[in-house]
Amino acid sequence: MVKKSLLDLNVALSQATIEAERRTSAEVAAVVLQASDAYQGHLFLYGLVLGSTIDILLWAGKIVAGFPFLFGIQVAAIAAVSLIPPLRDLCLQLIPKRVRHHHAARRAFEEYLFLSRHVPQERAIVLFYVSLAEKYVHILHSRAVPAKISDDIWESIVSKFTGAVKTGGLSAASIEAIGQIAAVLAHHFPESD
Repeated sequence: MVKKSLLDLNVALSQATIEAERRTSAEVAAVVLQASDAYQGHLFLYGLVLGSTIDILLWAGKIVAGFPFLFGIQVAAIAAVSLIPPLRDLCLQLIPKRVRHHHAARRAFEEYLFLSRHVPQERAIVLFYVSLAEKYVHILHSRAVPAKISDDIWESIVSKFTGAVKTGGLSAASIEAIGQIAAVLAHHFPESD
């Protein structure tokens, strides 16, 4: 269900970016992801800690002393943390916010680098990036943009987006943000450039 709604959102955003690019000479892109990273290393660590805790309790209570059974519990805990969605989501929430935002920022820059490689260097580029699991929103732009548009404008669009998500939902807020980006770009980078 989540993947389908995310796919529908990305289709709507593709149409919104096409419309935005008709209004400006700049390249506009939007990326909305469920998560910026799979966090497999963190999930493995949490599974290892959970399995070890269960093993210690069973061993200390003299319920189980055999290595193969304790090892099986360890492997089962690691698999459960990685494969059971509610348990995985709980463990992802335990990852410090700073780490999650670092992963999201890195993925945003990777998306921007991929986009910028396929666009002429002199053309202005703006990427609207959203990662749902990390609750992270960022607008990245090329070097041509700050000469004409201050970062305060992008920050205000991000602020409006986060407020609109709470009131109107992700899809409407994302499309509205793309429209705001297009309006700003159209003023400074008109289609005729």
